[in-house]
Amino acid sequence: MTGANSRRGERGRTLLLSHRHVQPMVSKCMTFEFEELVSEVDAVETAPIPSKPWSRLATRVERTAPWLFAGARPLPVPDGPTYDLLYLSLHSTSELAQLQPMNRILGMAETTAVNIDEVWRSELSMRSGELEMLRRFDFVFTPCEGSVDALSRALGKRCHYLPHSIDTLRFFPYADRRPRTIDVYFMGRRRDELHRVLYDATRSTNRLYLFDTAVVGEAYGYPEHRDHLAELAQQTKYFVVDIAKANRPDQSGDQPELALRYYEGAAAGAVLMGVAPATEGFARLFGWENAVIPIPATASAMASLLDELDANPTATAAIRRANVVNSLRRHDGVYRWEQILRTVGMEPLPGLDARKQRLEELAKGVENSEPA
Repeated sequence: MTGANSRRGERGRTLLLSHRHVQPMVSKCMTFEFEELVSEVDAVETAPIPSKPWSRLATRVERTAPWLFAGARPLPVPDGPTYDLLYLSLHSTSELAQLQPMNRILGMAETTAVNIDEVWRSELSMRSGELEMLRRFDFVFTPCEGSVDALSRALGKRCHYLPHSIDTLRFFPYADRRPRTIDVYFMGRRRDELHRVLYDATRSTNRLYLFDTAVVGEAYGYPEHRDHLAELAQQTKYFVVDIAKANRPDQSGDQPELALRYYEGAAAGAVLMGVAPATEGFARLFGWENAVIPIPATASAMASLLDELDANPTATAAIRRANVVNSLRRHDGVYRWEQILRTVGMEPLPGLDARKQRLEELAKGVENSEPA
């Protein structure tokens, strides 16, 4: 373990378990970014999440024989170095099988909290063994708003909605004002009908349309992956957004959830185009005017919309400014960490308020100026 913000000879009050040096997957890079941000504003130590070759077998056993885990409870906090809080973020409940020996790991802190990135209501009935393991945590968070109530019932305890977040300072577009030379950017997974409209519209108007042509799994490195994505978004005029797992209704069912790209595009000052889900979370988190502009059903209508937006730079500048200002005030990871601390009953440290103050100063600067 390595201390991040604690002084020499003193432990951090929070232990972060991380996949950062074990599974450098693209889908986990947002988690690594959050962990790095937390390490800057709190007294944190980090340790790798155990990775066992038999974790798949353990997962299968936990799913088919959940009663084997029903009686297990965390051991008392051991003597020696302990922590006030143990926190980790997992992509799915299946990764809980890596936490072995789980009793000893949970016993390292007085309070334990976990965030599960993907929790789909339609799959909960098939996760009984994993839910038994999840029940051992004191606090459970998820960015899947539509699953909070169902997960709370399944665990017999209150779970908490923790929206996605990003390092808005990394995505802040006005520190280095680059020209927006990418007309439309549609990153990651996509629905074919949206892609086809955009593809035909941009081809017919000689605009640059950037999109992925292959599925990417592992990242070469977390920091450069996030930096490169931020640079692309900062140079994009119109950033396409859609709900999480939009092309996998077999997984998400009828559960619309906000994907991370909403936060990334807005923080980078791009105009968001695509799907605005009719959910309470979207209204609360992106409830400002023109937060997301719908994409028309035909390529000709899409081409006309792009022409109209390009012809009105004053209006698009106002949209970009609102996106950046609201991101700085709502969607930086520091606000999510503050939510976690308040929920578990811990007070923020001075570094958290210092970052919030810096974000507010930037927001006011953008608000009171006319960015180029």
